[in-house]
Amino acid sequence: MKILLSTDTYLPDINGVVTSVMSLYSELIKLGHDVRILTLSKTNDSYIDGNVYYVKSFPLGIIYPDVRASVSILDDSLVELIDWEPDVIHTQSEFFTYSFAKHIAKKVDCPIVHTYHTMYEHYTNYIIKNELLGKYLVSFASKNRLKDVDVVIAPTEKVKRKLIEYNMVSEMEVIPTGIDLSKFENIDMGRVKEVRDSYPILKDKRILLFLGRIGEEKNLDELILSFKELSNRREDVVLVIVGGGPYIDTVRELIDSHNLNSKVLVTGMIDPKDTVLYYKMADVFVSASQSETQGLTFVEALANGLPEVCKYDSVLEGVIYPGKNGYLFETPSEFSQMISNILDDDKLFSDMKELSVETSKKFSKAKFAENVFKVYNHTVDNYVKHDYENEYFDLMNF
Repeated sequence: MKILLSTDTYLPDINGVVTSVMSLYSELIKLGHDVRILTLSKTNDSYIDGNVYYVKSFPLGIIYPDVRASVSILDDSLVELIDWEPDVIHTQSEFFTYSFAKHIAKKVDCPIVHTYHTMYEHYTNYIIKNELLGKYLVSFASKNRLKDVDVVIAPTEKVKRKLIEYNMVSEMEVIPTGIDLSKFENIDMGRVKEVRDSYPILKDKRILLFLGRIGEEKNLDELILSFKELSNRREDVVLVIVGGGPYIDTVRELIDSHNLNSKVLVTGMIDPKDTVLYYKMADVFVSASQSETQGLTFVEALANGLPEVCKYDSVLEGVIYPGKNGYLFETPSEFSQMISNILDDDKLFSDMKELSVETSKKFSKAKFAENVFKVYNHTVDNYVKHDYENEYFDLMNF
């Protein structure tokens, strides 16, 4: 089958969408399919690199500084993909490459499958301060934007329930995103020690790790305040916050205001290839985020044998089994007690690490691709020709 994956964000960016696209692409290739990727260039030039088609774009400068836009509906890359005639297009973003995908689908008369990766209502505060208005606009825009999609894939039941609230009319399937578990095997522990030793603050400490984008929606304020209560009770713990993002200066100011500079390390952005080193040197993975659609870092942490202590969110159902591979907290005092339970009981710690690894195995990228391809087959077999709206207008119809 000829399969086109479209995404506004791709390498060298590293995020949940990119991880999902890379996993799906590699596994579909293994299954013998002809797969190509359509994405945005980081420059004002379009180019093709292997099976990846980069369309020229420009910086948009809203929400996040690395957001880019493109209106190049007549780009040569799109012409070549139309000539290639994909059997199905799987869109991963709701914005610019989605419009390109609709243009291609109209020309070749093929169905569109879409994965809804992002809970935008958690991000509207960057541009709209009225929470209710933000949620309404997200609901309206999502329903209107995706009205021509044949099937919507939700990575969790949480996302599916939210899309039902939006009155989405498309057929929906729940398929958790898979990850490459093999990249966490056979790690050079000497390199792990080098990274740990490079931070004097970590000497002789137990490490709590948060790894992800540093945005307001990640609720790091609550995580830091919960950690503060724990640090008041014990001296052997350090919180390590790994990642970059628009909220990082605020996070550092909060740490300073609570006199936690000797107990909280903020690394900033790191080389994506080094994330495994931080997982391997940690003792427990922690998070207070409730904005995730799936939260691949939670699965990655499990794959590295980390017990998890996270604020309750329905997205964690089937990921964290309380008392087995971690805990779900609601208050700072619960967070403090749960961390102590894990760190002070060697057998519990060992058992949780073992079950964490076992839990991660159900999120393999092979199983992910197998389930997604079933959706492709079903969609192609039941496809009815669409009367797509004009794609030029569609570029502005967000």
